[in-house]
Amino acid sequence: MLLGLALSGSEYFNDGNDPLAKVTDTSWGNRSRELRHALDVQNCGKGCGALLSYNSGFVMNPAATMLEQLFSVSAIYQFLDAMSVSVNDSKTTVVGGGILYSYNAGLHHIKTNFAFPIWPGYIYGGINMNNYIGDFAPRQIKDFNSHSFDIGITGNILNLVYLGFAALDVWTFAGKDVPRKLCWNIEVNIKNMIYINNGWQYHLQQGKEGYPDPRKTMKGFDFYTGIELRHAWFRTGLGFNNIAFVKEMSWYTTTKTIFVGFYKQMLGAIYANFMYNEKGYYTFSINLIWEPAIGN
Repeated sequence: MLLGLALSGSEYFNDGNDPLAKVTDTSWGNRSRELRHALDVQNCGKGCGALLSYNSGFVMNPAATMLEQLFSVSAIYQFLDAMSVSVNDSKTTVVGGGILYSYNAGLHHIKTNFAFPIWPGYIYGGINMNNYIGDFAPRQIKDFNSHSFDIGITGNILNLVYLGFAALDVWTFAGKDVPRKLCWNIEVNIKNMIYINNGWQYHLQQGKEGYPDPRKTMKGFDFYTGIELRHAWFRTGLGFNNIAFVKEMSWYTTTKTIFVGFYKQMLGAIYANFMYNEKGYYTFSINLIWEPAIGN
């Protein structure tokens, strides 16, 4: 069982907390991250596009739930009006799944996850159902009410290379359309000590996204990369990401992430995470984790 508590703070160019306010591109873009840094602190400590972390099935690929055998219960609080709670299990049965509720500046987001083996030990599939209720920044719509599905597949090559491909919000079956996205990820495990990850996301329906002045270089692409070091009880990570809603793809608009963690299997952990860029965005978090011996 995993119990997480995250505290985070951010500074933006605008004076208020309205997620639909017309503010600078960097502020606006980082606030549109779909709560990734509030859903999985370990993941976003290494760039937000990793496949191996405690809540990765809720981030970019629903099949990633099966890659690490965990039973987790998490609660996250993020400063500036955001929080999430989740239950996630890929340990006690041959299939995995979970449920997550998050709130961010007027948006209620409920995700349910189901993941399953296609070729046990090597290939997994997964499905998330998303429920968006409230103020939805990507469409610049208040009182948004929509329900959609994510689908994904992951591959495990000898516990050394992990691959993932997913379609997010691929089908909106009720309510207003949620813009579709494609994601692909790779993470390499070197001697169970060094983990290097790289991920990309492409926005398929940019015309439905209401952000002003998106960048022209690598238009529609989000970029995520990072590294994690694990040794005994110590973990640390460094990452970088740049999302499509900023006006330029540069070092100054790239968000830098770093985390430090202390982890003991079947007991618990603590993680601290910090994210920033030179355009005036920053946030920090801390996770407390409890993981008893369940399903062993």
